Amino acid sequence: GIVMKVLFSKIMFFTLALFIYINLNAAEGKVEGGSTHEIPSWFKESFLDISEDIAESKANNKHFMVFMDLEGCPYCTKMLKENFIAENKTSEFIKKYFDVIEINVKGSREVAWDEKTTLTEKELAEKLEIQYSPTILFFNEKKEVVVRVNGYRKAADFKYILEYVQGKHYEKMTLTEYLNKIEKQSLYTLKDNKLFKNTKDLSKIKTPLAVVFEDGSCTQCDYFHNRILKDKNVLSEFKKFTVVRLDANSDEEIIDVDGNKTTAKQWALKINLDYRPGILLYDNKKLISTIDALLYPFHFKELLRYVGGKYYEKYPKSYLDYLRVRQDELLKQGINIDLGE
Repeated sequence: GIVMKVLFSKIMFFTLALFIYINLNAAEGKVEGGSTHEIPSWFKESFLDISEDIAESKANNKHFMVFMDLEGCPYCTKMLKENFIAENKTSEFIKKYFDVIEINVKGSREVAWDEKTTLTEKELAEKLEIQYSPTILFFNEKKEVVVRVNGYRKAADFKYILEYVQGKHYEKMTLTEYLNKIEKQSLYTLKDNKLFKNTKDLSKIKTPLAVVFEDGSCTQCDYFHNRILKDKNVLSEFKKFTVVRLDANSDEEIIDVDGNKTTAKQWALKINLDYRPGILLYDNKKLISTIDALLYPFHFKELLRYVGGKYYEKYPKSYLDYLRVRQDELLKQGINIDLGE
């Protein structure tokens, strides 16, 4: 018996040592699904003096647009391909009515923001609190940002935004009000999901909460249902949440997180939520993050984890601070990260 015991503990010790050895020498995970992109040749040759660029745009009767991107960003590649490079109504409209420059959110080129302020591209991105790549900024002649587009948009959706800026509708109404007014086709019929909890009173929910706004004009809702809501990692993070889906065109009375009577339509207008499916992520009745752009499964599930796992307490400034640490952690564990669709 003693011999067997000694032998067993030796085998166990050897197995453990081997396990530690393998783990220490485990291959690091790889990041996949990134993509490279070229900046279109017709973007404006700029000395990165923003005031001067805006004055030139005004003289040419155009609006000034800044495309803020990041190397390897799959959403930037998709946005550039479909909206700027493809020959379509959207790219024609941009060339006709906009001057576009590109700024790299991690870049080191010097940008003259105003007479007093010169910053690197990276510092400018921090000053403007850029959270998404791409982020697209539209300026009026007073150098105010009149529209900020977070992340990728389909060409048809982006064209509505371009028309809103080009027609100076921002002087009279918000983008969300404008998008509600224009006749958009009904492209999408709201789909149900067993994840969605049917409740009209959000103030009673004790768990983390995800409020999903969809409507009939939603070009990204099919992707949300067919891909995001079928991803096992996403679903596993959603377990911590109560998920409530609202029709953003609905006038039915609901009670919001703070106990106020409202409707989904009023709520979306009040917070200027122009993206569908727009998703508000709450914890302890506090709005922690808003998903108002296309996110592929990896980024989607990590944002849910950031809120549902209370990592926002450790990284209160930005989800991106959390994401950097988290990516390293996963790679060190030998887990591959796929940033793609």
